[in-house]
Amino acid sequence: MKKFILAIVLATSTLVGVSAQKAGYDPVNAPFGHGQDSINCRMNLSLMTTAAKAENYQDAVKTWTAVYNNCPASSKNIYIYGPRIFKALHAKETDATKKKEYLDKTMEIYDNRMKYYSDADAKGTILAFKAYDYQEMMGEDADPAVIYKMLGEAIEDMKSEMYPSDAYGHYMIASLRLFLQDQSKKEQYINDYFRIMDYMDKAKETATASNDAENANYIEAVKGSIENAFVNSGAGDCETLENFYAAKFEANKTDEEFLNQASGSLSNIGCTDSEFYFKLAESLHSLKPSANSAIGLANRSLKTKDYSEAMRYYEQAAELESDKNKSSDYMMTLAQILFSQRSYSQARQAAYEALKFNPNNGSAYILVAQMYASSAQGIFPESEKRGLVFAAAVDKLQKAKSVDPSVSSEANRLIGQYSNYYMVKEDAFMMGLKEGESVYVPGWIGENTTIRTK
Repeated sequence: MKKFILAIVLATSTLVGVSAQKAGYDPVNAPFGHGQDSINCRMNLSLMTTAAKAENYQDAVKTWTAVYNNCPASSKNIYIYGPRIFKALHAKETDATKKKEYLDKTMEIYDNRMKYYSDADAKGTILAFKAYDYQEMMGEDADPAVIYKMLGEAIEDMKSEMYPSDAYGHYMIASLRLFLQDQSKKEQYINDYFRIMDYMDKAKETATASNDAENANYIEAVKGSIENAFVNSGAGDCETLENFYAAKFEANKTDEEFLNQASGSLSNIGCTDSEFYFKLAESLHSLKPSANSAIGLANRSLKTKDYSEAMRYYEQAAELESDKNKSSDYMMTLAQILFSQRSYSQARQAAYEALKFNPNNGSAYILVAQMYASSAQGIFPESEKRGLVFAAAVDKLQKAKSVDPSVSSEANRLIGQYSNYYMVKEDAFMMGLKEGESVYVPGWIGENTTIRTK
């Protein structure tokens, strides 16, 4: 109740503050005022700016107040330095009444900034800065409902063009806090999550298209934090999400956007083996085949152990996916599944397909090396020659390191392990094999390697 009253007081003080300005003031045609008023305004602006830039906020208050009350449309600096002044005063103040006055004044400044400088700055951006300052000044006493309202209005004003982009994260923290305080707000939190994820996906696409890698990476980092919070919140467990979407399924089973959102969100938290997920994927695939729908159907095929069908859907998913790294990952997943089934030739084919999408995927070469090592016993009739298979495996590990330095540690570990199985030098000599020469490895491997001995 105390926080609710605070929100009302803030809103009331905002209304009072916005209406306060000098009688007869014309912000459009005479933003500095007329005659002596104009001279005074310019002088006070200069004094205020000088003091504020020097962070001499105590001295800046008087001149700032003069321009704020008498010529509020004369300079945006009034609204840039105003919050800094009152936040500094608030931080030093110990009297609760005075601290509240400084908070109220800061909130009022942002409302007047929207009134006088709405053409210069987006409403959503100003509201975000207002929310940040409210949160900073209130500290642990900040009401998540107040932050949620401010940032919700900000984000709906700018949607996928929200600046600053970390407003998405602060908004979802507020939404999460409200849900944790009141479990009846679970659906609100879930709806917020998917709406914000959609805005952020579009924001990242825009940044990427503009070659703004720094912003795209930052958005992705914020998005990852939101996803982690959602997964750990208790709102996003498989049963809850399935129930949430199942209730909407019949009314939206031909709605491509709904099906994509539902299958994508279930996939994000690992809920991909239920009949409902397969149902979503099948509906989506019949409307418009996509990577998400193909992966859903691939998972169903894996569940029924129809590996040839799973391979077909994974290949479709990789082709339909716009992100080539994800396409490579899809094929790697398939390769690992086939490897676990000891379908070595098909597994290697899938790993090589992964490399077509991402030639620098060193993990693909490591997986092929592991396949070779796993099949070493059955390639040559002479057990002494199995070291040649390990030599072929090391070829792949060397290749992995050359295309992807990030896998060097794992590749070196396996090279150290596999080198223990090289042919004994005396055995190689007796078989007419010489270290450093090329030799053909038969069977499903079917390629040359360099003879290595120990």
